[in-house]
Amino acid sequence: MSTTDIEIPPQPNVNDPAIYDWYRMMRDEHPVHRDPATGWWVVYRYADARHVLTNPGIYSSEMHRMGFPESGLESLPQMDPPRHTRVRQILSTAFTPASIAAYEPQIVQRTHEIVDEIVGRDQVDLVADLAYTVPIAVILEILGLPAEDRVLFYDWARKVMNVTPEEMAQEGYLEALGELQQEAISYLRDRVRERKNKDSDDMLTRLANAELDGDRLTEDETVNFANVMFAGGHISTTMTIANTVDLLDLNPDAQAELRQNRDLIPQAVEEVLRHRPPITTGLRASTREVELGGVTIPENQHVAASFCSANRDERQFPDPEAFDIHRRSEGRHFGFGFGTHHCIGNALGRLETKLVLNVLFDRFKEIVVDRDGDLAWAVPPQMVGFDKLPVFLRPA
Repeated sequence: MSTTDIEIPPQPNVNDPAIYDWYRMMRDEHPVHRDPATGWWVVYRYADARHVLTNPGIYSSEMHRMGFPESGLESLPQMDPPRHTRVRQILSTAFTPASIAAYEPQIVQRTHEIVDEIVGRDQVDLVADLAYTVPIAVILEILGLPAEDRVLFYDWARKVMNVTPEEMAQEGYLEALGELQQEAISYLRDRVRERKNKDSDDMLTRLANAELDGDRLTEDETVNFANVMFAGGHISTTMTIANTVDLLDLNPDAQAELRQNRDLIPQAVEEVLRHRPPITTGLRASTREVELGGVTIPENQHVAASFCSANRDERQFPDPEAFDIHRRSEGRHFGFGFGTHHCIGNALGRLETKLVLNVLFDRFKEIVVDRDGDLAWAVPPQMVGFDKLPVFLRPA
């Protein structure tokens, strides 16, 4: 019997708490299932998801196999080894942990400046007024791009991320996506050319001139990584910051403990990433027929590892539904992906979330989510988080 012939209860919205019971049912009864709405083979268990994400020879990231538009660039997220290995190694010479940590003073300063603008207001939209504003300001500064261009990049990123699988399947979607990508790429290409062979400390200049054993990134590779860093990096960090505030509001004892013991904040951020990962799935393409989870997946099929389900798999995480800031799961959860394509900007996202939370604790003695206000979840299914998160603030 085909997995599409099995009677399965309708999937709740990804932002509906009921979905976690549905995920548990799928892990127990249908760990790999072909979604009839999208045609994707969705993988729900942790071990199977890890298998998909760590075997690029079987599950390729080269999504042009499935009709996705090729931008003409060496796209890091849509690249398999050995090309991916080479590009990532060169990128790592410019995007080192030390270089990211060096931005801590600027991140703290920008966060305080943005908080200064909202102090005195009884209620703010945490997403628009802080969780989006801080990451976009930080990435613009890191890349050395004008602050006024943040609206431009925000618009590009949201058009790519806020789309349903049904919309993706509509005629003309891939062509429109390709045109959108070209707009961002054209902008970034001009900026990269301005920085070639220049001596400047911004990240875009470092990327444009990055070198490893005489091997340098091509212009296309540099442009693509800047595009990925901007579009993907600030959106996932925005989601993580807002999710952190929301989960701490839902778990006041955890928030009180963090206020008293700031050393626990990095661990708490890991629990946020496990409990509510900002990106829902890791999408791959099967390179051959393969058996997984008791079913046969044909060649050239979408295979989607469900981060949300895998991060709640009781086979991997004891009491997975509990939000536990003492849980140690770094390196195991899928909050920033896993395997070959584990987000290269994960250190920046973690750092920003930690520093923003510290500043909020310093500046406000109470941060309360207005659950009767204009709260809106982000458009599913690519993201788990908020489009609007109204909060009441009481200054310290």
